[in-house]
Amino acid sequence: MPRFLLLPLCLFFTLTAFSQATAETERLYFVGFQDKLGTPYTVNEPASFLSERALDRRQRHAAAITELDLPISPDYETAVLQTGARIWLRSKWMNGVVVAATDTELGSIKALSFTDTTYYVAPLQYERSTDVPRPTRFDQPAPVVASVPVTESFYGYGWTILQRMNGDSLHRLGFRGKGVLVGVFDGGFPNVGYKDFLGYDQPDAVPGNYDLVEQDSTALDGSTHGATVLSTMAAHHPFFFIGTAPEARYLLFKTENSRGEHRLEEINYAIALEMADSAGVDLVNSSLGYTTFTDSSMNYGYADLDGTRSPASVAIDRAFDRGMIIVTSAGNSGADEWKHIGTPADARKAFSIGALDDLDERAYFSSFGPTADGRVKPDVSGPGVMVAAVAANGKGLTGANGTSLSAPLITGLIACLMEAMPEATNEQILEAVRMTASHATEPNAAIGYGKPDFTAAYRYLLRAEQ
Repeated sequence: MPRFLLLPLCLFFTLTAFSQATAETERLYFVGFQDKLGTPYTVNEPASFLSERALDRRQRHAAAITELDLPISPDYETAVLQTGARIWLRSKWMNGVVVAATDTELGSIKALSFTDTTYYVAPLQYERSTDVPRPTRFDQPAPVVASVPVTESFYGYGWTILQRMNGDSLHRLGFRGKGVLVGVFDGGFPNVGYKDFLGYDQPDAVPGNYDLVEQDSTALDGSTHGATVLSTMAAHHPFFFIGTAPEARYLLFKTENSRGEHRLEEINYAIALEMADSAGVDLVNSSLGYTTFTDSSMNYGYADLDGTRSPASVAIDRAFDRGMIIVTSAGNSGADEWKHIGTPADARKAFSIGALDDLDERAYFSSFGPTADGRVKPDVSGPGVMVAAVAANGKGLTGANGTSLSAPLITGLIACLMEAMPEATNEQILEAVRMTASHATEPNAAIGYGKPDFTAAYRYLLRAEQ
């Protein structure tokens, strides 16, 4: 490089360094409010903030609309924005916002009369061009899947696992998840938009997707993990591979940040549950778990696993109280020093899933319970070793291990059970699955109530109806 070019280059670096040193760094914080004064919504007009599906679900479960369900105060949002901070996310159940703010802006927010609490949740790693979209209403018809033979040859690589949990009987009776809206929380869903991925070309099968991480226009990108998980439930490839609930519809949420682990992901999860509730989702699968973070000051200890510490765990209980079922993986730490389940599998009303090997014994990696306060976890366990799934590129199959796979397999069959027994409450559905599982009389910390038997669970609910 010619000598005369060095001086301007050094000057550029000096000026840049000076500019960076004098500019305050934005970070992401949660800001909680004391109340919801000023919200234009009322519990007497819930149709203005909840879909018809959501209201129908709540009515079936006698779940009241409360102040917790009201959107946050726009007056408070305006005051926060006037400090110079930017609102990143809104949470009605947590009654607050996530903001991108400097230390100076955060100080101004703390001084606001209605501010209840503030805490750091993550570095600012993304910029965005749009706000997170509000959930739309989902009145589209379910995927049209013609009457099919429920046989090993037709189901292909999906048959063995379906039969291991006696899900084939539900399918033979015609219950394959039709009419059930399933939310899936994960780190991304690339290639799911291609018709060859799921095996049918009705776009309404996946009526919507939301990216709470990058907050761009699609969640059909990012980590391939979510696509793999989804395929175990939704795939419909005759004579090759059919999932456990091919006639359900799926609403996809990207909540997991591949750039690092921070408490913000738990808030993403909680807000995704709020959005799923508003949209009328019946059932959620989350193959996610948290114990340690990139910032070690955020780490959980075993004593924290009592279902009350994580925003995600608290949100699961709230969603369940509103009629939803939330299925979550128990974790893959059984062979590690940690060994225990993580959050939000510790939630009191989560249906937490362990993994079984080919002999229906605990897979070596499947995390142990109980929770810190002594509750049985996992709830049940399903196949989790070399589980067939659609390859991330949509071409062919792959074999995968983990409670990330056992959870959606069971989620899909719960969707079939919900279709079969539409008047049963979420509590009745889960009781039936637990009480008919292989270790129902002697649940333990390794596999919970054991391997589900979905034919037996269906009969249990039929008897309860009589």
